[in-house]
Amino acid sequence: MRILLVEDEIHKKDEINSCVLEVFGNLPVMVDSVSSAVLEVKSNDYDLIILDMALSTFGESAGDNKKGHDQAQGGIEVLRALKGYRKQSNILIVTQYPDFFIGGIKVKLKNSPKIICEKYSQRVVGAILYTYKSKPTIQRITSILRSLS
Repeated sequence: MRILLVEDEIHKKDEINSCVLEVFGNLPVMVDSVSSAVLEVKSNDYDLIILDMALSTFGESAGDNKKGHDQAQGGIEVLRALKGYRKQSNILIVTQYPDFFIGGIKVKLKNSPKIICEKYSQRVVGAILYTYKSKPTIQRITSILRSLS
């Protein structure tokens, strides 16, 4: 399974990577910003994209080593790019925010899968409210990954 992890927080990235490694036996392709995620989905197809909704514009790998502006809707930009490139993927949202904006409308995380499916033509396999070092959070991520393996 080809997996892309779009995440800019190191501790969260490490925990998600551990889950992916446990279930699939290898690590995902990793990017840490909106710009690198958009370039990645333009160039490659993925079976699963694990997506943070709040991302930096540019990642640590940017030429000036500045992360750029945090975008509360950075994940939406990635979904918009997928739709624009006429690509579909399974999406697992893992975010620290209980709600976010889609098309200017505040949406609760638990209601986001249906709206994302309708607006961006993606299949959301889970929407997880992330808590650092939370056993239930890790169990939910692992459970969803196992359902896809």
